[in-house]
Amino acid sequence: MARTISEALAEFTAGLEYPRMPLHIRERTKMRVLDFLGVALAGSQIPSSRIMIEVVKELGGTKESTILGERMKVSCTHAALANGTMAHASDYDDDHRSATMHPGAAVVPAALAVAEREACEGSRLIEAIIAGYEVICRVGEAFLGTQYHEGFHPTGACGGFGAAAAAAKIFKLSPQEMVWAFGIAGTQASGLEEWKSDGTWIKRMHPGKAAESGILAALLAKRGYTGPATIFEGKYGFLNAFSFERTYDSKKITEGLGEVFVGHDTAFKPYPCCRFLHQVIDGVLEMTKNHEVTPDRVKEIRVKTFKVGIDTLMKPEERRYRPKTIVDAQFSIPFVVGAAMVRKRISLREFTEESIRDSEILEIASKVKGEEDPEYTKGYPERFPTSIEIELKSGSILKSYVDIPSGDPGKKEYVENPTRFNDAVAEKFLLLISGIPSFSNRGRKIVRLVQGLDQAQDVSKLMRLLTPTKTK
Repeated sequence: MARTISEALAEFTAGLEYPRMPLHIRERTKMRVLDFLGVALAGSQIPSSRIMIEVVKELGGTKESTILGERMKVSCTHAALANGTMAHASDYDDDHRSATMHPGAAVVPAALAVAEREACEGSRLIEAIIAGYEVICRVGEAFLGTQYHEGFHPTGACGGFGAAAAAAKIFKLSPQEMVWAFGIAGTQASGLEEWKSDGTWIKRMHPGKAAESGILAALLAKRGYTGPATIFEGKYGFLNAFSFERTYDSKKITEGLGEVFVGHDTAFKPYPCCRFLHQVIDGVLEMTKNHEVTPDRVKEIRVKTFKVGIDTLMKPEERRYRPKTIVDAQFSIPFVVGAAMVRKRISLREFTEESIRDSEILEIASKVKGEEDPEYTKGYPERFPTSIEIELKSGSILKSYVDIPSGDPGKKEYVENPTRFNDAVAEKFLLLISGIPSFSNRGRKIVRLVQGLDQAQDVSKLMRLLTPTKTK
């Protein structure tokens, strides 16, 4: 009998050994941890995160895992829920282009929480994160970018599988127990896109819930709780239930498994907003700089991109042209075009209550037109084809085309010099940490500790560094 998808993933996860992993994958995985820590700590002070932290503290549980940026420990499941939610709060966490999801915010908090509970060594933590990224990204790729059409957020829907793989690796589950864990994770899959209608916060908790679900699945499987081996390909399994019009390619989950590491292609985010916006921002910033475009010179801006991008970033129009919440702005082509042109940057400062009401930004936003290009839709999700035209009042038209956003390992600058990718992640982390009073003087120490994570005998030392010192 042929192996099921779960059995193949379990065999891969169980057999993953740190010394046999390619050096470049091990080193970049450390940067995944660093990027996660930066965006989680930066996101910890956002109102939605504070509420989650308060609830998790109230729920408590066995004091085994750290809530990042807090002095309180809670159960590993609750810590993962809080930390994953914090990491996604500002939409600054990493992203995989063809899987159309945020692997780090689901996988890393699960791995860290369990690793701290188990006092495991750094090399095993890295093994777990590599396994988790590989599972979540491969499952995401199988849907060919269509889960959004069904109303599912891929990070929430697929994230539990990656978190389960990471937790199972640290718990040293047997392949059979891992198969059960995947089955249990699959039945907990969730993550609806209805937040798009009113700019509310539910999207931010999707990776946190996935991290929590993955750990719970591994804990249950460890004690003998069973789950279906056919959770992916079964008649009532994940691929059929969570796909749009049965559009998926199950082979993407297992082809080249253990030989080709698709999770390695995960990008870091240079801008704190939807990844589908990044190539738009790249194009506008480049044209604004190269041609010294000022808002008073602009007559109209036309953006053409793929269908999911238009559906997500141009609708509903009343919330995209005049955002009512920060979430609205983080998913708005008109707003980011206006902000990039007016402020010559896109940073956390552009996503504040003050910024989303900036009349100059909103004036430019009103001049933006967005539409789908059917040919661009065909290129998605392997690439994010986007063209931008800025028509000036003088009659001149400036043009830009971008299909791979900045921060992506596939960009020429990183292909030619891969170490620049890791350096850029470290720079982003130091920038984020510099704005957090409790940790601003620990940035470089954290970087060094993460860079040497494979030498750590117990990851608890890192977690202690992520806990604020007591004030007198």
